[in-house]
Amino acid sequence: MHISKMISAGLVALMALAAPAAAQDDQDEGRALFGGDRYIAGSNIAVEEDTTRDLFMAGETVALDAPVAGSAHLMGRRLSVSEPIGGNLYAMGYALDLDASVSGSVTATGAELRLSDEITGNLRASGWEIRLEGPVAGSALLAGGQITLNAAIAGDVVIATDDLRFGDGAAVGGTLTIYAEDPDSVSVPDSIAPAGRVEILQADSYDSAHGSTWPEVERPSLASRIGSFLFGVLIVTGLAVALAALMPDRLAELRARSVDHPGQSLWSGFLGLSTLVGAGFVASLTIVGIILLPAAILLAVLAMLVGYVLGVYVLGGAIWNALGRAAPVDLASKALMALFGAVLAALIGLIPFLGWLFALALGLVGVGAMVRSWKLRRQVTY
Repeated sequence: MHISKMISAGLVALMALAAPAAAQDDQDEGRALFGGDRYIAGSNIAVEEDTTRDLFMAGETVALDAPVAGSAHLMGRRLSVSEPIGGNLYAMGYALDLDASVSGSVTATGAELRLSDEITGNLRASGWEIRLEGPVAGSALLAGGQITLNAAIAGDVVIATDDLRFGDGAAVGGTLTIYAEDPDSVSVPDSIAPAGRVEILQADSYDSAHGSTWPEVERPSLASRIGSFLFGVLIVTGLAVALAALMPDRLAELRARSVDHPGQSLWSGFLGLSTLVGAGFVASLTIVGIILLPAAILLAVLAMLVGYVLGVYVLGGAIWNALGRAAPVDLASKALMALFGAVLAALIGLIPFLGWLFALALGLVGVGAMVRSWKLRRQVTY
């Protein structure tokens, strides 16, 4: 399956999950302010209040429309920044539009990155298409399918691409190192950097040039990779079927909770895991509590594994509903639904950078559904 089709399929599935709550955007959103840090999660979210410390946002469309004194952590499909950031920017998503200055460094990954304002620190970016329209006061490390430089970079620059384009405003103050599959096809005008500060190398030489100490590993064959892919799909499907057989009512409840409010589940999962791991680190400050830290981390890992399986089951349910099928009642239909979700999740997981981000979101949605269910049961009990 082509990468763009896998992305489209994943986005359709996510939109199917969010559809029941589309008319209740306010309810399908979580916001919190703690110690000056601001946390926001939902479908279409924006922040219009100044943040005195760090900002954390996760959603489908994310808009930063107010200044941030600290660092900004953004995750979503489409990200936009229109107000200045006093610290660093960490962004992961399909598209990023940076139209405001960043006083720190920028680390961004996605499909379409457009960086149009000043970056005071260093720039680290990877994507299918990267356009640099604003100056960078530090150094830059860029990797992508198509990279366009139309601004000055004061420090050293390392670029890995086969399609490098220079605009009128491009300039490199330090050394410029370019890694390409066909070095002979790459040329750098003297106005960008003089020949003495430019080095164009074969893409395969990157590891040796940077002193990689990893041992040589034989690349697995195509059959081996296909076998590993199918084995992973079957393992996840089997775990989902086991959950459906052992606790059908509870799994149906968790699935319904995730479908009704995916944004709340994503936020609850993030907050729940953060609380668990954070409590472990705080407890480790005492001598007795040191033994609790590994247990807290282990519980967090287990929770994410179970949450991912649940997220895959929910994803399969979204596909099932999109096909116009009634809710499955027998175990065979549930297994087929889980298989749909496992295959689609595994295919999207093959996409560099975006794949693990999608898997992380699935896991957090599953964990969040469990956290919300536990909280509601406690409320009923008390």
